[in-house]
Amino acid sequence: MSEKLTPKDITQCISALIARNKLWAGKDIQCYYITNKTAGCFTNKKKSKHYKKLFNDAEKEAIQYPSCAKSITNKIFATEYAGHGKDLANAVLAELIATYEPGNECIIVAAGGDGTSLEVQTSLYLAAQNEPKKREMIMNHITLLRLPLGTGNDGTDGHSVEETIELLKGPLVFQNIKALKIYPEGKHTEEDIKALKKDPKKYTNLNYDAPWYCFNIVSLGLDAYVVYMTNTVKQRLPGNFYHLCVPLSGLIYDKDFPTGTAKIEYYNENGVKTDEDTAPITLLAIGASGYRVYGGGHKILPDERNVCFTPKVTLARLIKDNNKFVDGSYIKTDIATLHSADKVRIFYDKAILLQADGEVTMLCKEDFPLVVEKTEPCIRIVTSV
Repeated sequence: MSEKLTPKDITQCISALIARNKLWAGKDIQCYYITNKTAGCFTNKKKSKHYKKLFNDAEKEAIQYPSCAKSITNKIFATEYAGHGKDLANAVLAELIATYEPGNECIIVAAGGDGTSLEVQTSLYLAAQNEPKKREMIMNHITLLRLPLGTGNDGTDGHSVEETIELLKGPLVFQNIKALKIYPEGKHTEEDIKALKKDPKKYTNLNYDAPWYCFNIVSLGLDAYVVYMTNTVKQRLPGNFYHLCVPLSGLIYDKDFPTGTAKIEYYNENGVKTDEDTAPITLLAIGASGYRVYGGGHKILPDERNVCFTPKVTLARLIKDNNKFVDGSYIKTDIATLHSADKVRIFYDKAILLQADGEVTMLCKEDFPLVVEKTEPCIRIVTSV
């Protein structure tokens, strides 16, 4: 028997927990697992061995109790290339619609890193926007479970595997969640794109033809640079290098990205501007709601407000107060301000990095003004009562 975690270990555990949760009592359940075999949870020997024990122990405990589901079936899929999670989610959705019968409950489990989770969620969200039949299925009959098997675990159901297991043991309710839609306010012309492509320093992988989405937090500035550095380091030395990369990034960030002055406008759900900041920017983080964390549980949005703005700070202050962004205590200092907003417009005239649920994109001045706004609730998840 392999000492490392396998998709089968995950399937047996999660299915055992789901079948014994009263939320699905008397239901015929179809579970689809979208896994990423290159994720650290499968490839890192120490981490994989730890996860295997957690899943196996939880399964052994669960099967001691009777199942309350009418039936449960499982299918496992593995991603083979970048973007494959989207393709698999679309294929699963098509199959679920074709085979759906009243009384069925469908569950899609994203079992990989942050990228896998983001691909699956984006695919489901876009499908719901394009076809009413798919929207009805996604909002009312399909539940998405996002396992915390990556490095950052941004927007997963539980910040750790232990938390997810405890979540599935307890009383649950369904909840449809909002996403964040991110897009340049002014559409790029073909001439703009051709000009950008001629200059590798300016050209980005931004999709100019459509918005893109995230489901936890989008951030600009130093934080996105830290994510970029962390992802770069972990490719060579797997592990959680967040605390190492914060001071390291602070030392070289200004050289790579000279600070410019940002104007940030905050709007409520009625489209009325409620506040504005104009200052050199260190960090801007926007959540789909308040009470959001990232990077392994760091409380960047520790209360009901969903926007954190940090103006330019010195490296010494950054190192000194970094821990306050981990536990959320920065709200008691003057290092940052918090706002509530349904829409944020960002004006900037320099290149800057943006991260959305752990995926990093380079923006150039032609991408501004940039808009980040909440969507209507769509994808269905489970949450504790």
